[in-house]
Amino acid sequence: MKNELRRRAEEKIAQSPLEKMELSLPEETQRVLHELRVHQIELEMQNEELRASQSELDAAKTRYFDLYDLAPVGYCTISEEGLILEANLTALTLLGTTRGLLVNRPFSNFILKEDQDIYYLYRKQLFQSDEPQSFDLRMLKKDGTMFWARMEAAAAMDTSGATMCHVAISDIAGRKRMEAEKAKLEEQNRQLQKAESLGRMAGAIAHNFNNQLQTVMGNLEMSIGDLAVGQNPTGSLNEAMQAARKVVEVSKMMLAYLGQTSGKRTSLDLAELCRTILPILQPTIPPDIILKTNLPSTCLAIDANTTEAQQVLTNLLINAREAIGDNAGTISLSLKTLSLADIPASPRFPLEWRSREQHYACLEVADSGCGIPEKNIEKIFDPFFSTKLTGRGLGLSVVLGIVKAHDAVITVEAGTNGGSVFRVFFPMSDRPDRPDKLVPGGTVLLVEDEEAVRKVTALMTSSLGFTVIQACDGVGAVEIFRQHKDKISCMICDLTMPRMNGWDTIAAIRAIRHDLPIILASGYDESSARAGVHSELPDFFLNKPYELDKLREVIGYAMARRK
Repeated sequence: MKNELRRRAEEKIAQSPLEKMELSLPEETQRVLHELRVHQIELEMQNEELRASQSELDAAKTRYFDLYDLAPVGYCTISEEGLILEANLTALTLLGTTRGLLVNRPFSNFILKEDQDIYYLYRKQLFQSDEPQSFDLRMLKKDGTMFWARMEAAAAMDTSGATMCHVAISDIAGRKRMEAEKAKLEEQNRQLQKAESLGRMAGAIAHNFNNQLQTVMGNLEMSIGDLAVGQNPTGSLNEAMQAARKVVEVSKMMLAYLGQTSGKRTSLDLAELCRTILPILQPTIPPDIILKTNLPSTCLAIDANTTEAQQVLTNLLINAREAIGDNAGTISLSLKTLSLADIPASPRFPLEWRSREQHYACLEVADSGCGIPEKNIEKIFDPFFSTKLTGRGLGLSVVLGIVKAHDAVITVEAGTNGGSVFRVFFPMSDRPDRPDKLVPGGTVLLVEDEEAVRKVTALMTSSLGFTVIQACDGVGAVEIFRQHKDKISCMICDLTMPRMNGWDTIAAIRAIRHDLPIILASGYDESSARAGVHSELPDFFLNKPYELDKLREVIGYAMARRK
């Protein structure tokens, strides 16, 4: 560099007229003057280069100020100990402070106390992994004003090799407001959809109930008239009974939709269940629709109520058949074992489902029908939602309720060749159980505070060949039981009663005789009735209303279980 500078100086002197004029001077003088001129020119050239470098440095400082200090986001350099080493003007503006009040202060001083754990967690992850970290938290200005900030942090090292991190800070208050407004609008939309669903459900239930109640009331009125003139009212009474059963069925389906099923669960083979019910369902499928099955020969055991599992299969096949309509098509039914990882993340129902097991039996029903519009995916399980006639559409609602009650989940997606694919994932159990043998007979203590219910239940129980002793509440039941404890072979006890409720009555009776078979009866669903911790449990739960066959089955089961 020095040689290059001298060469340029020599070239400049050679062009100077003074160099020629001094040729008459002594040689030594000429040499000294020449060297002085060279040094002078070198100094001038160096000064020019320094001035140019200074100009470039000034321009670089200006660019640095524009790019760093006036950047649209705040920049901070933070030491490994969490102290602020450097900050740009944007960061100072965001935090409402000056460099003197910011530098060498803990960065956590400017973070809302409730969000400091977020900062410490991500800072720890940053220094442990050296991977950039991004996170949101709430920060505080110098005057205490809170604002939402987005952090983009990256690890670095200073010139001495010390670890530090660079943080970019963005004010996202606007984004958070938009997210809050969006969430509010989505919640309003959900409420509107819920109101629409409830309105549709209420109208359909009223329509259904009013039709059946008209049949009940009309036939009862005709029966009263028949009795008045001495005619046999059996026909009208049977019609009224049939209509009442239909009302009860709708009520049960609504409870099933809520996941409030009351059936006893056993470990059953899902593949065998399908093989048993398919011959019954096959005749209901039109000849133009082909039913394909792929059922494993091995056992797929699940913990489920047999009737409810059958209803899931039946309703899905009916839904597939109706989706195809009057056209030719195909319904495919298959069973397989899948792991939790194989269950699609969405769309799946119920929305709040959380997995509890690692292995599931998958019941899949696919159809070649018209498919489901995306806008209707979240509505198809609503009670009475249907693209068909008003008042229809309980089938998939019942499926969802049963799925919910069994800790299962159902997914819906479009088929590869059109149509829809429904998959129900049941948690698997070890092996199928054999049902208990029913053994009726003996004396029953009936505890019920509603007189009309007590009378009809006593008549029904007596008709089954049992001797019935009645009590109008729990206190009376305990007194009667003390007198006849060796005679009574079973107790049917209502849940909600004055003076002593069903749970307290069961505890008092079991304290006298621990091996007595007990049936708890209630109009509430079983999960609601069993809520809480109880010292004694019944052998069976009987959901009101119930028919004679169900009463016979429950009494026999409770007595067989105790034996």
